Amino acid sequence: MKYFWIISLFIVFVCVLAACDNDTEYQAKVTVDKISLNDSIKIRKIDFVDDYNGLLCGGTRKSNGSIYITKDGGNSWTKTYHSDSLSVNSFYYLDDSIVFACGDSLMILKSYDGGQNWGLIELGNYPYEEYFVPYNDIYANSEQNIFIVGGEHFYKGIWSETETGNYPWTHDTYDNEIASICFLTEYIGFFGGYGFMFVTEDGGNTFDYIDFEDEFFVDIEADDHGNVYAVSDIGILHYTSDLGYNWSRLIDDYNAEFTDLSLGKETSAICGYNGLVYLRNSGNGSWLKTKDVPNVNFYSVCVNDRNEIFLGSDKGEVYILNKRRNI
Repeated sequence: MKYFWIISLFIVFVCVLAACDNDTEYQAKVTVDKISLNDSIKIRKIDFVDDYNGLLCGGTRKSNGSIYITKDGGNSWTKTYHSDSLSVNSFYYLDDSIVFACGDSLMILKSYDGGQNWGLIELGNYPYEEYFVPYNDIYANSEQNIFIVGGEHFYKGIWSETETGNYPWTHDTYDNEIASICFLTEYIGFFGGYGFMFVTEDGGNTFDYIDFEDEFFVDIEADDHGNVYAVSDIGILHYTSDLGYNWSRLIDDYNAEFTDLSLGKETSAICGYNGLVYLRNSGNGSWLKTKDVPNVNFYSVCVNDRNEIFLGSDKGEVYILNKRRNI
């Protein structure tokens, strides 16, 4: 009987170790491919409109900015827009043809052909000159109803909206920078900034203010069930399922500096500085810090429908985790 219990305990111990090894194996089981662009821009956003067609944008403030397009699922990228002075910070697919982009000094761009060609949208009316700041994020309900947010140095925030597609624009200015937009419906939206978050349930006519002291929300995303995830630059992932009335923390990593979030159908990802990548598989629901990723600063992440993870670095490099070889 004594030996029976010893053998039983040994079997249990081996099973526990095997489970731990599986977790570790899952974290380490990523393949890494790298694509270098022709210029060493900070890649600030990557997104796909379908399996093959996508865009990325980036740049450095008051220095340069570019937009690249892919038509082969991210295997190769071609430059379609360049500025010698203004960074391109974000873009939004209204559909597979119409795309809006934004960047430094209140720059707004529009494409009618999926990002192949770009035209500048001239603001008919402007805010005060001191608020000629970078636009950080853009969202459109339609060609007429467009929202853009921005700011710099954590202050001088701006929120701009048009309901006509151009003139007139409404410009509201704030003491805190605003960096991210997420709309669940035409009327329900979240605006994240430094130390706060705005929530609207009437399409931006009125807002509820939520205080988040010392946190800067770099990205907000929603899943198909209406759950909202918000990442801050101090390594925290917040989550709400009731339109922001109550929040919980899913990750609290004060050693991390998050920069972007992407929610995929089966895999979700968060990236940050110094090679930081968290992954979550819909099967287990846990966010796991991923090993064997290059130690570079990631500014953007996108998970496509094939569960490939695209990471944009600060040196014009696209890293692809778990790349599918046949497309």
